[in-house]
Amino acid sequence: MRAPGRVGSAGRHAARWAVDTAGVLLALSAGVFALVLLARGDPAAVLAATRAGRAATPEQIEVVRAELGLDAPALVRYLRWLAGASTGDFGVSLRTNTPIGPEMADRLDVTLRLVAGSAVVALVVGIATGVAGAVLGRGPLRGALRGGALLAASVPAFWLSYLLVLVIALRLGLAPTSGMAGPATWVMPVTVLGLPAAGALSRVVAVTLREALDRPYVLAARARGSGPVSIVLRDGLPNAAGPILSLAGVMVGGLLVGTVVVEQIFGWPGLGAYFVHAAAARDVPAIQAGALALGCGFILANRLADVLHALIDRRGGRRSRLRQGGT
Repeated sequence: MRAPGRVGSAGRHAARWAVDTAGVLLALSAGVFALVLLARGDPAAVLAATRAGRAATPEQIEVVRAELGLDAPALVRYLRWLAGASTGDFGVSLRTNTPIGPEMADRLDVTLRLVAGSAVVALVVGIATGVAGAVLGRGPLRGALRGGALLAASVPAFWLSYLLVLVIALRLGLAPTSGMAGPATWVMPVTVLGLPAAGALSRVVAVTLREALDRPYVLAARARGSGPVSIVLRDGLPNAAGPILSLAGVMVGGLLVGTVVVEQIFGWPGLGAYFVHAAAARDVPAIQAGALALGCGFILANRLADVLHALIDRRGGRRSRLRQGGT
């Protein structure tokens, strides 16, 4: 008898989620369009000069402006772009004169692989050091782990990028300075993206796991003779998973946005580099499409984490009540 109610509740939640997501993406696209309009420079003048190979005349600039539809009012241009984007047509790049959708699709695989590799590094390092920081007693090792996590979370990506290039590529010669010619070229980009995320995740894991290990049912499990590894894996981490998942959603979204810097520095042909090149050329349609893609990825990562958080909270609460009832 409760199944229809649950289905209806899930449907309302999905509809509300879709409306909220659409509203955020709409606001994001409008904000990016407005910022591009306020920026200095004229994309028609830049493109006309590129075509002419020299400084373009006012007549040449006006021809390009009319050709690209840049002579229309700003609101009309935005609504035209929005109508096309709603059907998957993001227009033609002002910089490359090619359709934006297929060009971004070709670069999406590079960005997703970089984000996935960085997420693995962040999860493995962050959870391992966080668990160690939670189970260790007060002492120099615990302090070192905490200080290292705070330092890793605070290091700017561009500074860490140049430091790794200096040490790993130039001093040690273990990897090329840029490009993606083999496994060695993954070390620096993945480290730059994954290490700060691992630092933030480590602190959250340490704090939430330490709180979970102080709960009554964990103390009861210790009294029954359960080993420390079993307590951490069966009782501690599952009950600390909610905040960890919430941060993981933000972390994955942050990794996606961080590709804008890392791909440009290390010469990876992904969405981040495409966005930077579009911004440098004031390629308005490409900038809007890139911002929409990155924003959509950020939102989806956070929404997925919220769903998993809710599921784990529901199951974890039921499991906790059962254990407390049995003690």
